[in-house]
Amino acid sequence: MTLQQIRYILGVAEAGSLNKASEKLFISQPSLTSSLHDAEWELGFEIFNRTPRGVKVTERGESFIRDAEKLYASYENLIKKYSSKEKQSFSVSALYYAFARTAFVEIVKQFSKNSYDFAFREKKASGVIEDVALEKSDLGILYLSDSNREAITKNLNANNLEFHHLTECNAFVYLHEHHPLAKKESLSLAELEPYHFITFDTDDVKSFFSDEVINRFKLDKAITVADRATELNLIKTLNGYTFLSGIFGEESKDTDDDFVLIPLQNHDEKINHTFELGYITKKITRMDNISLSYIDAIRRILHIAGFTC
Repeated sequence: MTLQQIRYILGVAEAGSLNKASEKLFISQPSLTSSLHDAEWELGFEIFNRTPRGVKVTERGESFIRDAEKLYASYENLIKKYSSKEKQSFSVSALYYAFARTAFVEIVKQFSKNSYDFAFREKKASGVIEDVALEKSDLGILYLSDSNREAITKNLNANNLEFHHLTECNAFVYLHEHHPLAKKESLSLAELEPYHFITFDTDDVKSFFSDEVINRFKLDKAITVADRATELNLIKTLNGYTFLSGIFGEESKDTDDDFVLIPLQNHDEKINHTFELGYITKKITRMDNISLSYIDAIRRILHIAGFTC
């Protein structure tokens, strides 16, 4: 059983219902229910009785929760006692996501009174995996899609890493407000064919679509640049476009109000525009308090943006 599961159990006991607890813990109710089932299976008894009005702690569950509260309090006191005397490190490697940076800033503010070395690295997916595998970073933020899932999963397994689901997102088209297609409510890949595909120098964007889709819709006629400023300039001056996640309107908030995000249509059953966002860690690794707090911050940002975690 993990500390995170204990946090969930204590949260449910305090809230009195799975629905209220999931909101406070910024986790979807199905994920919370699954975590509780796993914990109860490991313990060999039910902690809660489920009723139409919520949950009620079982007699044996009450005894467990009392001990769990003491254990978790001891853990927090242990962290508090030694984090102020011994410098600890925390680092994250991520794809180019503003929400990951925003969550990191929250953690810096939350833990800056303690002695920590902080690091935030933006890299390609291969770099994110390498950093976590070599323990340069405590965790990494990336995504899986139909076109990269097999390769990424193979790479993760080879490096003794595991992927943890956060949410699913749809692709958005990123355009300048004066682009001929900027007023459309949604866009298809076919409509984008006449325009320049501007891509930042990362395997993030190109790996979202399969080679078949890239060739079919002429996305291979791309202009690759080395920095964000050049990418934005070319999108504006060449009537170009790129693809973003649309999370929290997030990447656009980092740049310029003159740019717009338009949903990418998903009418073709052979093309999946959805991708799975998550984080990676070493296998059989129990995350420390600051890592758990960072993931909670990401869940909170995604929850506010309307995504289910």
